[in-house]
Formats: sequence, structure tokens, C-alpha cells
Amino acid sequence: MSASEYWTGRCRLRATSPAAKRWQPNSDEAMVTVVVRAESEKHMRAQLLATLDAGGLELVQLDAIQTLLQSFRRNGMSKTLTDLADATSPRSPVAFGEMLPLQPDVETPSKVPPPPLPPVYYGEITWSDLFNRAAPPVWAVIDGVNCREVMQQLTSAEVQSACLYATADTTTRAIAPWLVRLEPDSVIRHWLAELPQDQHWGILLQSRATLKQLRSHLRKYTMLWTPANDQAPVYFRFYDPRVALDMAQALEPWKLAAFMAPLETLSVGLSPLMNTPSTITLSNAPHFATTTQEVQGRLLQLALSPSAIDDHNEVSPTPLGRSFAITPTEFARFGTLQAARSRHKLARELMESCPMTSLPELLTAVKAAEKLGQAYQLMSKKQVKTLAKCCLELGDRFPLDHPDAMKILEHPRVSGWRKRDLLEEWLPRGRMRDKLLAPYHDNAQNDNFRPLA
Repeated sequence: MSASEYWTGRCRLRATSPAAKRWQPNSDEAMVTVVVRAESEKHMRAQLLATLDAGGLELVQLDAIQTLLQSFRRNGMSKTLTDLADATSPRSPVAFGEMLPLQPDVETPSKVPPPPLPPVYYGEITWSDLFNRAAPPVWAVIDGVNCREVMQQLTSAEVQSACLYATADTTTRAIAPWLVRLEPDSVIRHWLAELPQDQHWGILLQSRATLKQLRSHLRKYTMLWTPANDQAPVYFRFYDPRVALDMAQALEPWKLAAFMAPLETLSVGLSPLMNTPSTITLSNAPHFATTTQEVQGRLLQLALSPSAIDDHNEVSPTPLGRSFAITPTEFARFGTLQAARSRHKLARELMESCPMTSLPELLTAVKAAEKLGQAYQLMSKKQVKTLAKCCLELGDRFPLDHPDAMKILEHPRVSGWRKRDLLEEWLPRGRMRDKLLAPYHDNAQNDNFRPLA
């Protein structure tokens, strides 16, 4: 008999009777991750079917089958899978994770037109606008990663606050997001207003919900399921103002309305590296070359229109469960927005070494470097930055004009990081060669008065 090993898979289950349901009773089907001790994939299926049959459950679909070792190699270690493996034994070879109910598809009558997209209203405000007499209470979600002194500030201030992570670990809480009630003249409010906005310390909310209600709602969005990995969610940092603004542009309208349900407004501090929507017009709109002093104190506020909120409440897709997931289309939108921010950040860094280069030229060089990086498998930030420097100084056709550079880029046995180092070493020589050959460019070699090189 071959030795047993751990197998994992993703199951779609259906209860054969109401008593067999191990999830919310309003759904007939559920998804669950399973770990099975078995000698082979065939044996794993047999063990799983026998356990399900004994529990009154029917297997609708089984996919993502692999050994635990294969899963760890592909996706990294998973505490959830490790705990499930520990829960198995020779007598009980099957262990199930949390069974998440699948909501039934709701068919929309063909005669009913689709609900209109909920318009998002954007407007520039100041801190004082948040605290006018008729305004709802103001809350901040402070990012412990970008604002490491948050716990020290909260400890010394008497404010309503709560950690969005359910943990007692001091180290984790220090880098966690914190929900804080802000009063107009509180020390915390003035401290936040004075923080540099390019620190991206967090976001501001206006809501009449209680601390407990807001925390419960926002906790649903701290983890995100993406099409990139359907085995485990990732941390979703919606409290980073850059991500919050991307979220408003990437999510389907009904999902954004669901996120904004208890919120009247969401505000972010403007910064040079934000993707401000192209549909809005700001006075002296910030761009990647804007200084932090120019945007300090300027807030961008977004809100759904009342009619959009009413439409969402009347005609709403399946409501969010405790797991927040995005579609491939939404995932692609997030990727496009993140790529734009990375592009602007690199262009901003290049400004220091190329102060006389125009902003469009900087962006053009970065885009050309990205294409070269894709062609020669140089995709890291440092590698693309080196390629951008070459494009700025020598043109985006520099590999064709400089054989030594092409030799470096096309070398089959040199790794990407080493190619970058070699390009950095070669660039001064390439710069010198380019200057020497400049008189010969554009048919200058046909000029009888050309200088000798």
C-alpha cells in the first residue's frame, strides 16, 4: 500500500435536505475548501464522496485538486490548509474549511431596463468644510503601515477608536487600520491635518453610524478575493487614499454603492501620485510633478447621489457576504490604475536627474522603457528605471543604435538583475559614443565640413 499524503481541492456542495445544511439556511449550495488524507487523487475523490454521502451532502463540482505540497509551492504556505491537515486522522481523513453559502442567481425580467449607473459626485473641499454645523460625524481610517505613530497618538488621546483587525497581537495592531471618531477641535484632528498628504496616512468618512456599526461594515472589506488566486484572499487596503480613489473608479457601481451604504461621503487628501478621475475638473489639478506643499490641506470628496442610492436599494444584485470579491474586469481596472500610478512615480523619480526634461518626455520615456522591459524580460521597478534612463539619454531605439547594449539585453545566460547592472555600467560609455556619433546622424556624414571624431 502506498503512503498517504494530503490532498486539497475546492468543492461546490448541495444539501440533500434542510437538516444537512452546515451554512445559512437561505441557500441550497455552498463552496468549501477541503483537505483529504489519501493515497492518490482517485482515492481522495472516493474518501470525499463517502464523507459527503454520510453527511447528506451532494458534490456538484470538484476542482483545483492538488497535493498540499504542490499548493504550498505554487501559492506559499497557508495556515488554513495546515490547520485542516492537522484536523485529519486515519479515522477521519476528510476536513472541511468554512462552508460559504452561494446565493441563487436572480433573473431580472427582460422588460425591466438595467438600473442606471450610480453617479459619483466629486468635489474639492477643505478640512473645515467637514465640520460645519449640519454635517454628519467625521471619522478617519488611519493606516498603521503608512502612519506608524498612530497607536502612540491614540493612547494619549481620549477618542472613540477601534482596530479593524480582530487581533490582540501588539505588533499586528501597530500596523493595522484604525477607525477613529474626529471632533472639530481634537488633538487627533489637528495632528492628521498637519501630516504630509503624500504620506497617504488614511481616509476621512462622514457617517451617522455608530463606532460598532462602522467597524463591522468596514471589516468586510479588509480582505479581497481576486481572480489572481481563488484559494485565498489578499489584504485590501481601501484606507490608503490612492487605493480608495482607484476603488471608486474600478468597482462596479452596485459594489461601490454597497461599500458606501453607511457612509455619506468619503474624502482623501490630494497627492501628486493619485489617479484623479478624468471626468472631474479641479482648479490647479495636481500631477506627478506637483510638490507636496501645493496640495497640503486640499481634500477630494466623493459621494453617491441620493437617486443613485435609492436605485441601488430598489434594484440591487446579490448583496455582499462576508467575503468581498472582484470580477476579472474589475481586477483589470485596478491593474491599469496601479500601472498608471507606478508610471507616474517613476517619472517623478527621474525628474531629479533630468530637471530640464519636459513632463511629457519623461512619461514617454517611461512607457518606452516598459515596452523594452516586456521584450527583454526586465520587469522590476529598478530594471525599468534603468531602461528609462537609457531611453531619455539615448532614445527609445538605443538597443538598435548601440550593439553593446543589444548584446547585454539579448544575452541568453544573464539574469535580469545582472543585465540591469551591466546596463548601468555601460551607460556612460553609451553616452560618450552617442556624443561622438552625433555629427554623423541624420546624413551628416555627407557633409564635407563634418568635424572629425
